[in-house]
Amino acid sequence: MRVYKLIAAIFFLIYLGLLFYLYRGLNRSEAYPNKPITIVVHSKPGSSIDLMSRKVAEVARKYCKEPLIVENHPGTQGIVAMQYVMDKKPDGYTMLGVTKSFLSTLVVNKSHVAISDFLFLANMIADPEAIITNNKSGLNTIRDVVSQANELNGKQVWIGPGTGSRDYLMALKCWDVMGIKAQWVDYKSGPQSVLAMLRNEAPVYVGNPSDILGKDDLKIVAIAARSRLESLPDVPTFKESGYDLDESMWRGFALKKGTLPQAVEYLSEVLKKVSTDPQWIEYCQGAYSFPDYLESKTFSKKIDDEMSETIDALQKAGLLNNYVKKGSILLAAMALLFGLIIFFVLWLLIGFNRSRFTYSLLLSGLFIWVSVFFYYQTLLFAIPAGLNITSPALIPRLWSILLFITSIWNLINVLKEKNQPVKRGRIKLVAEILLALLIYFIAIPEMGYFVSTPFFLLAGFYILKYRKWPVMFTYSIGFVLFSYVVFQLLLKIDLPLGALFV
Repeated sequence: MRVYKLIAAIFFLIYLGLLFYLYRGLNRSEAYPNKPITIVVHSKPGSSIDLMSRKVAEVARKYCKEPLIVENHPGTQGIVAMQYVMDKKPDGYTMLGVTKSFLSTLVVNKSHVAISDFLFLANMIADPEAIITNNKSGLNTIRDVVSQANELNGKQVWIGPGTGSRDYLMALKCWDVMGIKAQWVDYKSGPQSVLAMLRNEAPVYVGNPSDILGKDDLKIVAIAARSRLESLPDVPTFKESGYDLDESMWRGFALKKGTLPQAVEYLSEVLKKVSTDPQWIEYCQGAYSFPDYLESKTFSKKIDDEMSETIDALQKAGLLNNYVKKGSILLAAMALLFGLIIFFVLWLLIGFNRSRFTYSLLLSGLFIWVSVFFYYQTLLFAIPAGLNITSPALIPRLWSILLFITSIWNLINVLKEKNQPVKRGRIKLVAEILLALLIYFIAIPEMGYFVSTPFFLLAGFYILKYRKWPVMFTYSIGFVLFSYVVFQLLLKIDLPLGALFV
Protein backbone atom coordinates (compact mmCIF):
# COMPACT_ATOMS: atom_id res chain seq x y z
CA MET A 1 0.00 0.00 0.00
CA ARG A 2 2.96 2.35 0.60
CA VAL A 3 3.91 1.95 -3.05
CA TYR A 4 0.39 2.93 -4.12
CA LYS A 5 0.49 5.96 -1.81
CA LEU A 6 3.76 7.08 -3.40
CA ILE A 7 2.47 6.49 -6.94
CA ALA A 8 -0.80 8.27 -6.10
CA ALA A 9 1.12 11.27 -4.75
CA ILE A 10 3.33 11.44 -7.87
CA PHE A 11 0.33 11.09 -10.19
CA PHE A 12 -1.54 13.77 -8.25
CA LEU A 13 1.33 16.24 -8.57
CA ILE A 14 1.63 15.51 -12.30
CA TYR A 15 -2.14 15.93 -12.58
CA LEU A 16 -2.05 19.33 -10.88
CA GLY A 17 0.75 20.37 -13.22
CA LEU A 18 -1.30 19.21 -16.21
CA LEU A 19 -4.33 21.21 -15.05
CA PHE A 20 -2.17 24.30 -14.59
CA TYR A 21 -0.72 23.86 -18.09
CA LEU A 22 -4.10 23.30 -19.75
CA TYR A 23 -6.08 26.01 -18.01
CA ARG A 24 -3.37 28.62 -17.49
CA GLY A 25 -4.43 31.96 -18.89
CA LEU A 26 -7.73 30.83 -20.42
CA ASN A 27 -9.74 33.51 -18.63
CA ARG A 28 -7.20 36.23 -18.04
CA SER A 29 -8.65 39.70 -17.86
CA GLU A 30 -5.47 41.43 -19.10
CA ALA A 31 -5.67 43.54 -22.22
CA TYR A 32 -5.74 41.74 -25.55
CA PRO A 33 -3.52 41.55 -27.51
CA ASN A 34 -0.26 41.76 -25.59
CA LYS A 35 1.97 39.76 -27.95
CA PRO A 36 2.25 39.04 -31.70
CA ILE A 37 -0.59 37.14 -33.37
CA THR A 38 0.27 34.24 -35.69
CA ILE A 39 -1.52 33.60 -38.98
CA VAL A 40 -1.08 29.93 -39.94
CA VAL A 41 -1.14 29.23 -43.69
CA HIS A 42 -1.51 25.74 -45.15
CA SER A 43 0.62 26.27 -48.27
CA LYS A 44 4.12 27.37 -49.16
CA PRO A 45 5.22 31.03 -49.45
CA GLY A 46 4.00 32.61 -52.66
CA SER A 47 0.64 30.84 -52.80
CA SER A 48 -2.58 32.86 -53.05
CA ILE A 49 -3.59 32.34 -49.41
CA ASP A 50 -0.03 33.12 -48.31
CA LEU A 51 0.12 36.38 -50.26
CA MET A 52 -3.33 37.40 -49.04
CA SER A 53 -2.41 36.69 -45.41
CA ARG A 54 0.81 38.68 -45.70
CA LYS A 55 -1.06 41.64 -47.19
CA VAL A 56 -3.62 41.49 -44.38
CA ALA A 57 -0.77 41.41 -41.85
CA GLU A 58 0.81 44.42 -43.54
CA VAL A 59 -2.36 46.52 -43.65
CA ALA A 60 -3.38 45.44 -40.12
CA ARG A 61 -0.37 47.26 -38.67
CA LYS A 62 -2.49 50.41 -38.86
CA TYR A 63 -5.26 48.92 -36.72
CA CYS A 64 -3.72 46.24 -34.48
CA LYS A 65 -1.60 46.97 -31.41
CA GLU A 66 0.53 43.88 -32.02
CA PRO A 67 2.01 42.59 -35.30
CA LEU A 68 0.47 39.73 -37.28
CA ILE A 69 3.08 37.16 -38.30
CA VAL A 70 2.51 34.60 -41.07
CA GLU A 71 3.74 31.02 -40.56
CA ASN A 72 3.61 28.36 -43.29
CA HIS A 73 2.63 24.80 -42.33
CA PRO A 74 2.08 22.98 -45.63
CA GLY A 75 0.97 19.37 -45.96
CA THR A 76 -1.99 17.01 -46.44
CA GLN A 77 -4.31 19.49 -48.16
CA GLY A 78 -4.42 21.78 -45.14
CA ILE A 79 -4.77 19.17 -42.38
CA VAL A 80 -1.29 19.94 -41.03
CA ALA A 81 -2.11 23.63 -40.63
CA MET A 82 -5.56 22.96 -39.18
CA GLN A 83 -4.20 20.48 -36.66
CA TYR A 84 -1.45 22.93 -35.70
CA VAL A 85 -4.09 25.52 -34.85
CA MET A 86 -6.16 22.95 -32.95
CA ASP A 87 -3.11 22.10 -30.84
CA LYS A 88 -2.87 25.72 -29.69
CA LYS A 89 -4.79 27.25 -26.81
CA PRO A 90 -7.92 29.19 -27.80
CA ASP A 91 -6.41 32.44 -26.58
CA GLY A 92 -6.72 34.41 -29.81
CA TYR A 93 -3.03 34.40 -30.69
CA THR A 94 -3.28 31.80 -33.48
CA MET A 95 -5.40 32.45 -36.57
CA LEU A 96 -5.89 30.10 -39.50
CA GLY A 97 -5.97 31.25 -43.09
CA VAL A 98 -8.90 29.38 -44.63
CA THR A 99 -9.98 28.76 -48.21
CA LYS A 100 -12.98 27.14 -49.84
CA SER A 101 -10.81 24.11 -50.60
CA PHE A 102 -10.89 23.28 -46.87
CA LEU A 103 -14.52 22.20 -47.20
CA SER A 104 -13.56 19.19 -49.31
CA THR A 105 -10.73 18.32 -46.94
CA LEU A 106 -12.88 18.63 -43.82
CA VAL A 107 -15.77 16.64 -45.31
CA VAL A 108 -13.56 13.70 -46.28
CA ASN A 109 -11.19 13.68 -43.33
CA LYS A 110 -13.13 13.18 -40.09
CA SER A 111 -10.47 11.57 -37.93
CA HIS A 112 -8.54 14.65 -36.82
CA VAL A 113 -10.39 17.90 -37.35
CA ALA A 114 -13.88 18.91 -38.43
CA ILE A 115 -15.55 22.08 -39.60
CA SER A 116 -17.26 22.38 -36.22
CA ASP A 117 -13.85 22.77 -34.55
CA PHE A 118 -13.44 26.29 -35.94
CA LEU A 119 -15.00 29.71 -35.51
CA PHE A 120 -14.95 31.34 -38.93
CA LEU A 121 -13.94 34.92 -38.23
CA ALA A 122 -14.26 36.75 -41.55
CA ASN A 123 -14.02 36.28 -45.29
CA MET A 124 -11.77 38.77 -47.04
CA ILE A 125 -11.64 37.99 -50.73
CA ALA A 126 -13.40 36.18 -53.58
CA ASP A 127 -11.07 34.76 -56.20
CA PRO A 128 -13.14 33.60 -59.19
CA GLU A 129 -12.36 30.24 -60.74
CA ALA A 130 -10.85 30.57 -64.20
CA ILE A 131 -10.11 28.48 -67.26
CA ILE A 132 -6.51 29.12 -68.30
CA THR A 133 -4.73 28.08 -71.49
CA ASN A 134 -1.34 28.55 -73.11
CA ASN A 135 -1.16 31.14 -75.90
CA LYS A 136 0.46 28.51 -78.13
CA SER A 137 -2.46 26.09 -77.73
CA GLY A 138 -4.77 28.05 -80.01
CA LEU A 139 -7.52 27.92 -77.37
CA ASN A 140 -8.60 31.55 -77.03
CA THR A 141 -12.25 31.15 -76.00
CA ILE A 142 -14.49 28.71 -74.16
CA ARG A 143 -15.94 27.68 -77.50
CA ASP A 144 -12.42 26.72 -78.65
CA VAL A 145 -12.04 24.54 -75.56
CA VAL A 146 -15.41 22.85 -76.17
CA SER A 147 -14.62 22.31 -79.85
CA GLN A 148 -11.28 20.64 -79.07
CA ALA A 149 -12.88 18.48 -76.36
CA ASN A 150 -15.45 17.19 -78.83
CA GLU A 151 -12.76 16.50 -81.43
CA LEU A 152 -10.63 14.55 -78.95
CA ASN A 153 -13.70 12.59 -77.78
CA GLY A 154 -12.96 12.57 -74.04
CA LYS A 155 -9.16 12.64 -74.29
CA GLN A 156 -8.71 16.37 -73.71
CA VAL A 157 -6.57 16.88 -70.57
CA TRP A 158 -7.47 19.34 -67.82
CA ILE A 159 -4.98 19.86 -65.00
CA GLY A 160 -5.00 21.38 -61.54
CA PRO A 161 -3.90 20.90 -57.94
CA GLY A 162 -5.41 17.84 -56.29
CA THR A 163 -8.06 15.22 -56.95
CA GLY A 164 -11.05 16.26 -54.87
CA SER A 165 -9.91 19.89 -54.67
CA ARG A 166 -12.16 22.85 -55.49
CA ASP A 167 -10.44 23.19 -58.86
CA TYR A 168 -11.21 19.55 -59.58
CA LEU A 169 -14.85 20.02 -58.63
CA MET A 170 -14.91 23.14 -60.81
CA ALA A 171 -13.66 21.04 -63.73
CA LEU A 172 -16.50 18.57 -63.17
CA LYS A 173 -19.01 21.43 -63.18
CA CYS A 174 -17.52 22.78 -66.40
CA TRP A 175 -17.73 19.42 -68.13
CA ASP A 176 -21.33 19.02 -67.03
CA VAL A 177 -22.44 22.54 -68.05
CA MET A 178 -20.53 22.51 -71.33
CA GLY A 179 -21.62 18.97 -72.19
CA ILE A 180 -18.12 17.61 -72.78
CA LYS A 181 -15.94 14.75 -71.57
CA ALA A 182 -12.31 15.20 -70.54
CA GLN A 183 -9.54 13.72 -68.40
CA TRP A 184 -8.23 15.16 -65.14
CA VAL A 185 -4.51 15.04 -64.32
CA ASP A 186 -3.51 15.91 -60.76
CA TYR A 187 -0.39 18.09 -60.55
CA LYS A 188 -0.51 18.12 -56.71
CA SER A 189 -0.06 21.89 -56.33
CA GLY A 190 -0.92 25.18 -58.00
CA PRO A 191 2.69 26.16 -58.79
CA GLN A 192 3.36 22.74 -60.39
CA SER A 193 0.21 23.11 -62.49
CA VAL A 194 1.20 26.59 -63.65
CA LEU A 195 4.69 25.36 -64.54
CA ALA A 196 3.13 22.58 -66.62
CA MET A 197 1.00 25.14 -68.45
CA LEU A 198 4.04 27.31 -69.17
CA ARG A 199 5.60 24.22 -70.76
CA ASN A 200 2.36 23.68 -72.71
CA GLU A 201 2.04 20.15 -71.29
CA ALA A 202 -1.77 20.35 -71.21
CA PRO A 203 -4.41 22.40 -73.01
CA VAL A 204 -6.52 23.50 -70.02
CA TYR A 205 -5.74 24.51 -66.43
CA VAL A 206 -8.40 25.20 -63.79
CA GLY A 207 -7.16 27.85 -61.40
CA ASN A 208 -7.61 31.50 -60.50
CA PRO A 209 -6.85 34.73 -62.39
CA SER A 210 -3.92 35.54 -60.10
CA ASP A 211 -2.14 32.42 -61.42
CA ILE A 212 -1.24 34.27 -64.64
CA LEU A 213 0.34 37.29 -62.93
CA GLY A 214 3.70 37.91 -64.62
CA LYS A 215 3.20 34.99 -67.01
CA ASP A 216 2.65 36.39 -70.50
CA ASP A 217 2.48 32.91 -72.07
CA LEU A 218 -0.78 32.14 -70.26
CA LYS A 219 -4.28 33.33 -71.11
CA ILE A 220 -7.59 33.36 -69.22
CA VAL A 221 -10.42 32.38 -71.54
CA ALA A 222 -13.22 32.86 -68.95
CA ILE A 223 -13.85 33.55 -65.27
CA ALA A 224 -16.68 32.11 -63.18
CA ALA A 225 -17.96 35.41 -61.77
CA ARG A 226 -21.10 37.52 -61.95
CA SER A 227 -19.20 40.39 -63.58
CA ARG A 228 -15.86 41.09 -65.23
CA LEU A 229 -12.85 42.05 -63.15
CA GLU A 230 -11.92 45.73 -63.37
CA SER A 231 -8.27 44.72 -63.64
CA LEU A 232 -9.06 42.25 -66.48
CA PRO A 233 -11.72 44.06 -68.51
CA ASP A 234 -11.11 41.97 -71.64
CA VAL A 235 -11.70 38.61 -69.96
CA PRO A 236 -15.33 37.44 -70.33
CA THR A 237 -17.37 35.63 -67.72
CA PHE A 238 -18.73 32.14 -68.29
CA LYS A 239 -22.23 33.59 -68.51
CA GLU A 240 -21.16 35.91 -71.33
CA SER A 241 -19.75 32.86 -73.10
CA GLY A 242 -23.09 31.10 -72.86
CA TYR A 243 -22.57 28.99 -69.72
CA ASP A 244 -24.16 29.79 -66.36
CA LEU A 245 -21.29 29.25 -63.92
CA ASP A 246 -20.48 31.37 -60.86
CA GLU A 247 -17.78 29.79 -58.72
CA SER A 248 -15.26 31.65 -56.57
CA MET A 249 -12.51 30.56 -54.20
CA TRP A 250 -13.16 32.52 -51.03
CA ARG A 251 -10.33 33.15 -48.59
CA GLY A 252 -10.58 34.34 -45.02
CA PHE A 253 -9.64 33.60 -41.44
CA ALA A 254 -10.77 31.32 -38.63
CA LEU A 255 -10.00 30.72 -34.98
CA LYS A 256 -10.16 27.63 -32.85
CA LYS A 257 -13.67 27.30 -31.44
CA GLY A 258 -13.81 28.45 -27.83
CA THR A 259 -11.45 31.38 -28.39
CA LEU A 260 -11.79 34.16 -25.81
CA PRO A 261 -14.68 36.49 -26.74
CA GLN A 262 -12.54 39.62 -26.37
CA ALA A 263 -10.06 38.20 -28.89
CA VAL A 264 -12.82 37.33 -31.36
CA GLU A 265 -14.29 40.82 -31.07
CA TYR A 266 -10.93 42.55 -31.41
CA LEU A 267 -9.75 40.56 -34.45
CA SER A 268 -13.14 40.92 -36.14
CA GLU A 269 -12.87 44.69 -35.85
CA VAL A 270 -9.30 44.68 -37.18
CA LEU A 271 -10.26 42.62 -40.24
CA LYS A 272 -13.29 44.81 -40.89
CA LYS A 273 -11.06 47.90 -40.95
CA VAL A 274 -8.56 46.14 -43.22
CA SER A 275 -11.35 45.25 -45.66
CA THR A 276 -12.14 48.93 -46.34
CA ASP A 277 -8.56 50.16 -46.43
CA PRO A 278 -7.56 51.63 -49.85
CA GLN A 279 -4.31 49.66 -49.70
CA TRP A 280 -6.31 46.42 -49.39
CA ILE A 281 -8.70 47.33 -52.20
CA GLU A 282 -5.72 48.08 -54.43
CA TYR A 283 -4.18 44.71 -53.57
CA CYS A 284 -7.39 42.83 -54.47
CA GLN A 285 -7.59 44.55 -57.83
CA GLY A 286 -3.93 43.83 -58.53
CA ALA A 287 -4.46 40.17 -57.58
CA TYR A 288 -7.36 39.86 -60.05
CA SER A 289 -9.81 39.24 -57.21
CA PHE A 290 -12.92 40.81 -55.70
CA PRO A 291 -12.77 42.30 -52.18
CA ASP A 292 -15.52 40.36 -50.41
CA TYR A 293 -15.67 41.01 -46.67
CA LEU A 294 -18.15 38.85 -44.74
CA GLU A 295 -18.44 39.11 -40.96
CA SER A 296 -18.43 35.96 -38.83
CA LYS A 297 -22.15 35.18 -38.78
CA THR A 298 -22.63 35.68 -42.54
CA PHE A 299 -19.39 33.86 -43.33
CA SER A 300 -20.38 30.87 -41.18
CA LYS A 301 -23.80 30.67 -42.83
CA LYS A 302 -22.16 30.75 -46.26
CA ILE A 303 -19.95 27.83 -45.26
CA ASP A 304 -22.89 25.85 -43.88
CA ASP A 305 -24.81 26.41 -47.11
CA GLU A 306 -21.87 25.23 -49.21
CA MET A 307 -21.18 22.10 -47.18
CA SER A 308 -24.13 20.13 -48.60
CA GLU A 309 -23.13 21.17 -52.11
CA THR A 310 -19.58 20.00 -51.45
CA ILE A 311 -20.77 16.64 -50.11
CA ASP A 312 -23.03 16.10 -53.13
CA ALA A 313 -20.21 16.99 -55.54
CA LEU A 314 -17.72 14.67 -53.82
CA GLN A 315 -20.21 11.81 -53.76
CA LYS A 316 -21.04 12.34 -57.43
CA ALA A 317 -17.31 12.27 -58.19
CA GLY A 318 -16.93 9.01 -56.25
CA LEU A 319 -14.63 10.62 -53.70
CA LEU A 320 -16.85 10.39 -50.66
CA ASN A 321 -18.00 6.89 -49.80
CA ASN A 322 -17.84 6.97 -46.02
CA TYR A 323 -21.48 6.09 -45.65
CA VAL A 324 -23.09 2.66 -45.69
CA LYS A 325 -22.66 1.38 -49.21
CA LYS A 326 -25.67 -0.88 -49.50
CA GLY A 327 -28.23 0.82 -47.32
CA SER A 328 -29.80 0.38 -43.93
CA ILE A 329 -31.39 -3.00 -44.73
CA LEU A 330 -27.99 -4.68 -45.05
CA LEU A 331 -26.79 -2.91 -41.92
CA ALA A 332 -29.78 -4.14 -39.92
CA ALA A 333 -29.29 -7.66 -41.27
CA MET A 334 -25.63 -7.69 -40.23
CA ALA A 335 -26.54 -6.36 -36.78
CA LEU A 336 -29.05 -9.19 -36.34
CA LEU A 337 -26.56 -11.77 -37.64
CA PHE A 338 -23.82 -10.64 -35.23
CA GLY A 339 -26.33 -10.68 -32.37
CA LEU A 340 -27.47 -14.23 -33.13
CA ILE A 341 -23.89 -15.52 -33.44
CA ILE A 342 -22.81 -13.94 -30.14
CA PHE A 343 -25.99 -15.18 -28.40
CA PHE A 344 -25.32 -18.73 -29.62
CA VAL A 345 -21.67 -18.60 -28.52
CA LEU A 346 -22.72 -17.42 -25.03
CA TRP A 347 -25.16 -20.34 -24.71
CA LEU A 348 -22.42 -22.69 -25.88
CA LEU A 349 -19.95 -21.36 -23.29
CA ILE A 350 -22.36 -21.96 -20.39
CA GLY A 351 -23.27 -25.42 -21.66
CA PHE A 352 -26.86 -24.39 -22.45
CA ASN A 353 -27.42 -24.09 -18.68
CA ARG A 354 -30.25 -21.58 -18.28
CA SER A 355 -29.46 -20.92 -14.63
CA ARG A 356 -26.05 -19.51 -15.60
CA PHE A 357 -27.49 -17.04 -18.10
CA THR A 358 -27.16 -14.03 -15.79
CA TYR A 359 -27.45 -10.28 -16.34
CA SER A 360 -23.65 -10.03 -16.12
CA LEU A 361 -23.27 -12.56 -18.93
CA LEU A 362 -25.89 -10.78 -21.03
CA LEU A 363 -24.20 -7.41 -20.45
CA SER A 364 -20.83 -8.80 -21.53
CA GLY A 365 -22.40 -10.22 -24.68
CA LEU A 366 -24.11 -6.90 -25.40
CA PHE A 367 -20.82 -4.97 -25.25
CA ILE A 368 -19.10 -7.58 -27.44
CA TRP A 369 -21.91 -7.16 -29.98
CA VAL A 370 -21.55 -3.36 -29.90
CA SER A 371 -17.78 -3.55 -30.45
CA VAL A 372 -18.06 -6.07 -33.32
CA PHE A 373 -20.90 -4.19 -35.01
CA PHE A 374 -19.11 -0.82 -34.73
CA TYR A 375 -15.95 -2.32 -36.19
CA TYR A 376 -17.96 -3.77 -39.07
CA GLN A 377 -19.31 -0.30 -39.86
CA THR A 378 -15.77 1.09 -40.10
CA LEU A 379 -15.13 -1.39 -42.92
CA LEU A 380 -17.70 0.55 -44.93
CA PHE A 381 -15.59 3.70 -44.78
CA ALA A 382 -13.69 4.23 -48.02
CA ILE A 383 -11.05 6.84 -48.80
CA PRO A 384 -9.79 7.04 -52.38
CA ALA A 385 -6.15 6.12 -52.87
CA GLY A 386 -5.50 9.52 -54.44
CA LEU A 387 -6.22 11.35 -51.20
CA ASN A 388 -3.34 11.35 -48.75
CA ILE A 389 -5.32 11.68 -45.53
CA THR A 390 -6.02 9.71 -42.38
CA SER A 391 -8.99 7.37 -42.66
CA PRO A 392 -12.08 8.46 -40.70
CA ALA A 393 -12.28 4.84 -39.49
CA LEU A 394 -9.19 5.22 -37.28
CA ILE A 395 -10.80 6.43 -34.04
CA PRO A 396 -13.96 4.24 -34.23
CA ARG A 397 -11.76 1.19 -34.82
CA LEU A 398 -9.56 2.08 -31.87
CA TRP A 399 -12.55 2.35 -29.55
CA SER A 400 -14.14 -0.82 -30.97
CA ILE A 401 -10.97 -2.82 -30.31
CA LEU A 402 -10.62 -1.44 -26.77
CA LEU A 403 -14.28 -2.18 -26.02
CA PHE A 404 -13.94 -5.70 -27.44
CA ILE A 405 -10.86 -6.47 -25.31
CA THR A 406 -12.54 -5.11 -22.17
CA SER A 407 -15.74 -7.05 -22.86
CA ILE A 408 -13.88 -10.33 -23.43
CA TRP A 409 -11.97 -9.80 -20.19
CA ASN A 410 -15.25 -9.19 -18.35
CA LEU A 411 -16.81 -12.27 -19.98
CA ILE A 412 -13.92 -14.45 -18.79
CA ASN A 413 -14.44 -13.20 -15.23
CA VAL A 414 -18.17 -13.90 -15.44
CA LEU A 415 -17.55 -17.46 -16.69
CA LYS A 416 -15.11 -18.08 -13.82
CA GLU A 417 -17.99 -17.59 -11.38
CA LYS A 418 -19.69 -20.83 -12.45
CA ASN A 419 -19.19 -22.48 -9.05
CA GLN A 420 -20.40 -19.43 -7.13
CA PRO A 421 -24.05 -18.75 -6.34
CA VAL A 422 -25.76 -16.55 -8.91
CA LYS A 423 -26.17 -13.02 -7.58
CA ARG A 424 -29.34 -11.28 -8.60
CA GLY A 425 -31.28 -8.23 -7.50
CA ARG A 426 -28.60 -5.56 -8.06
CA ILE A 427 -31.03 -3.06 -9.51
CA LYS A 428 -29.93 -0.39 -7.02
CA LEU A 429 -26.28 -0.80 -8.02
CA VAL A 430 -27.13 -0.53 -11.71
CA ALA A 431 -29.25 2.57 -11.03
CA GLU A 432 -26.40 4.23 -9.10
CA ILE A 433 -23.94 3.55 -11.92
CA LEU A 434 -26.37 4.89 -14.53
CA LEU A 435 -26.96 8.01 -12.42
CA ALA A 436 -23.22 8.56 -12.08
CA LEU A 437 -22.84 8.19 -15.85
CA LEU A 438 -25.63 10.71 -16.45
CA ILE A 439 -24.04 13.25 -14.12
CA TYR A 440 -20.66 12.65 -15.78
CA PHE A 441 -22.02 13.26 -19.28
CA ILE A 442 -23.67 16.48 -18.06
CA ALA A 443 -20.49 17.59 -16.27
CA ILE A 444 -18.04 17.07 -19.16
CA PRO A 445 -19.26 20.00 -21.33
CA GLU A 446 -19.32 22.33 -18.32
CA MET A 447 -16.35 21.21 -16.19
CA GLY A 448 -14.27 19.57 -18.91
CA TYR A 449 -12.87 16.07 -19.29
CA PHE A 450 -9.78 16.54 -17.12
CA VAL A 451 -11.69 17.85 -14.09
CA SER A 452 -14.82 15.69 -14.20
CA THR A 453 -13.27 12.31 -15.11
CA PRO A 454 -11.30 11.73 -11.85
CA PHE A 455 -14.44 12.49 -9.82
CA PHE A 456 -16.48 10.05 -11.92
CA LEU A 457 -13.93 7.26 -11.58
CA LEU A 458 -13.60 7.81 -7.83
CA ALA A 459 -17.40 7.76 -7.55
CA GLY A 460 -17.44 4.51 -9.52
CA PHE A 461 -15.00 2.88 -7.11
CA TYR A 462 -17.08 4.14 -4.17
CA ILE A 463 -20.34 2.80 -5.62
CA LEU A 464 -18.66 -0.60 -6.05
CA LYS A 465 -17.74 -0.40 -2.33
CA TYR A 466 -14.01 -0.21 -2.97
CA ARG A 467 -12.30 1.86 -0.25
CA LYS A 468 -8.54 1.67 -0.84
CA TRP A 469 -8.06 5.37 -1.53
CA PRO A 470 -4.41 5.31 -2.69
CA VAL A 471 -5.32 2.67 -5.28
CA MET A 472 -8.44 4.62 -6.27
CA PHE A 473 -6.46 7.83 -6.77
CA THR A 474 -3.70 6.02 -8.66
CA TYR A 475 -6.05 4.47 -11.21
CA SER A 476 -8.35 7.48 -11.54
CA ILE A 477 -5.65 10.08 -12.09
CA GLY A 478 -3.48 7.63 -14.02
CA PHE A 479 -6.34 7.08 -16.46
CA VAL A 480 -6.68 10.83 -17.04
CA LEU A 481 -2.93 11.21 -17.63
CA PHE A 482 -3.04 8.24 -20.01
CA SER A 483 -5.94 9.86 -21.90
CA TYR A 484 -3.95 13.08 -22.28
CA VAL A 485 -0.95 11.24 -23.73
CA VAL A 486 -3.00 9.10 -26.13
CA PHE A 487 -5.53 11.65 -27.36
CA GLN A 488 -3.88 15.05 -27.12
CA LEU A 489 -0.23 14.13 -27.70
CA LEU A 490 -0.41 11.09 -29.99
CA LEU A 491 -3.75 11.32 -31.81
CA LYS A 492 -3.90 15.14 -31.70
CA ILE A 493 -7.52 15.10 -30.53
CA ASP A 494 -8.50 17.85 -28.09
CA LEU A 495 -10.48 16.74 -25.06
CA PRO A 496 -13.00 19.33 -23.78
CA LEU A 497 -11.75 21.82 -21.20
CA GLY A 498 -15.24 22.85 -20.09
CA ALA A 499 -17.39 25.92 -20.65
CA LEU A 500 -16.81 27.10 -17.07
CA PHE A 501 -13.11 27.60 -17.73
CA VAL A 502 -12.91 28.52 -21.41
